[in-house]
Amino acid sequence: MALTDDELKQLMDAIAEQSTGLEDMEQVSSLSGVTSLPGQKENALVRVPISLLSRLADEAAARANKAAEYVEGVIPGMIETTQNATAAATKAEEAATKANEASSKVQRTTGAAVGGATARFAAWVAEGDVVPDKATKAGGKIVYVASAKSFAYYVDSTFYGSWDVEHVPPTDMYMNADLTKVLPDKIYILGDVTYTGGTEGLSLLAYRHKLMTDAEFEVLEEKEEGVLYLTYEAE
Repeated sequence: MALTDDELKQLMDAIAEQSTGLEDMEQVSSLSGVTSLPGQKENALVRVPISLLSRLADEAAARANKAAEYVEGVIPGMIETTQNATAAATKAEEAATKANEASSKVQRTTGAAVGGATARFAAWVAEGDVVPDKATKAGGKIVYVASAKSFAYYVDSTFYGSWDVEHVPPTDMYMNADLTKVLPDKIYILGDVTYTGGTEGLSLLAYRHKLMTDAEFEVLEEKEEGVLYLTYEAE
């Protein structure tokens, strides 16, 4: 039979007295001993197992473990790669050192060869002031300055004690490292005249002469000092 309004109200009041609202539930500070939580899904109240709350954390932990395992697997390879790179760098450094040593040997060998070769110069100058500056300008010539017992590069009316000019033999083919003495026991050539180096500068070693008449001698525009000229009378 149908309930009257009074009976329906009494029933609802009884249900309300026996039910518990979410705001009336005890609030706990730990999940220990708690198996489920109340929740609302659409218009219905549902029970939420505690295990669902920890699933996300478990999945995150699983992913973290996999990442850690991957890193542990990669690290040995990275270490090996680093070791290989270090070994390669060491070998490259050793190769560079050997190359430098070989280059030094070539330079020393070349220097020795240059030291034992002959060197030509353009003129013999009796007097001149040799400046210690280095010449770099082209168009000059290498001369021997007797008063200074030294070779020089003559350009722009100046005798330079050292020079670095393209297509001109270097200074170390003529002078020692300190630019204070000519190279000992080296052959220097001026035209048909050969000299040897010594402590007192150049010394005449030999002269390959060409006979000329008095007239030919007289018309020579420049007569080189230190050169012996032999003349004869034409018949």
